[in-house]
Amino acid sequence: MLGIFLIIVLIVSSLYILLKGANYLIDGAVDVSRWFRISPIFVGLTVVAFGTSLPEFMISLFSVLNGDADLSIGNIIGSNIFNIAFIIGLSAIIRPLTVRSSTLINEFPFMTSSAFLLLILASDHFLFGENVFILGRIDGIIFLLLFSCFIAYILANMNKEKKIVTTEFLAFKRDHSLFKSIFIIISGLAGLIAGGKIFTFGATELAIRAGISEAFIGLTIAAVGTSLPELATSTVAAWKKQMDIAVGNMVGSNIFNILFVLGIVSIIKPISVNPLFLQIDAMVMILVTMLFVLFATRKKIVSRGQGIFFVALYVLYTAFLIWQL
Repeated sequence: MLGIFLIIVLIVSSLYILLKGANYLIDGAVDVSRWFRISPIFVGLTVVAFGTSLPEFMISLFSVLNGDADLSIGNIIGSNIFNIAFIIGLSAIIRPLTVRSSTLINEFPFMTSSAFLLLILASDHFLFGENVFILGRIDGIIFLLLFSCFIAYILANMNKEKKIVTTEFLAFKRDHSLFKSIFIIISGLAGLIAGGKIFTFGATELAIRAGISEAFIGLTIAAVGTSLPELATSTVAAWKKQMDIAVGNMVGSNIFNILFVLGIVSIIKPISVNPLFLQIDAMVMILVTMLFVLFATRKKIVSRGQGIFFVALYVLYTAFLIWQL
């Protein structure tokens, strides 16, 4: 059994690995977007979002296979709340986030519909009047079908975008060869995944020793731990003025978490959903999602004041979870 001091050392080390991984990922992603002359928003919505969502996928999959359904679904809902309320909030505090009109029109509908779809499909009461709360294989197929539509839509818009930004990217100097840029992205993703896994292991170990429930671990410690790649990536992107990647990463990650992660996992093994997740936490997830859409739609920017509001909202939500223990 690891000592407390060693666990703390692991947690601190994981934060350093995450920061370095985020730097590599952002630099590589921007360079690849210049090589292919596509907007960084599409890199953020696809490659970066998928890569930073891998920890959620691994934890949710292994949790379900081990019979820990609360940890699995709590991890996804908690991660999506953390992604918007804390990460978007903190990123906006660092530097106000500009949201493009195309993102509002093209990607936000997928993000909001996936949040509502999770609530509806997890509760068969909405569809069949039954008091059953489960994500079955058919639900997983529905998630993946919508996810396929999202990817197809992104690819179609990427081809249109490529024609628009070609002349814009001709003025930029590419820092690395294409091969090296891809290698930098892979190295960054590896650092993010390793750092997130080490942090989650350390934090979960501390929580288990304190006798905390799996649901709480999923909604808080595992959610924060698996979202550390998103946190590192979006905050570093905001610091480097890469707003498209900062916003695209969050929107893409929330879509990936529900449609791809829960889609695959529920097909492999149906997930029993704790009704409390739907009554409280899923509602909080929908609330912060709609607030994000509202703030971004009004002036196409998430201001520092709104960022502070989001972070304060997450602190209140976490305090509520702790109060429920």
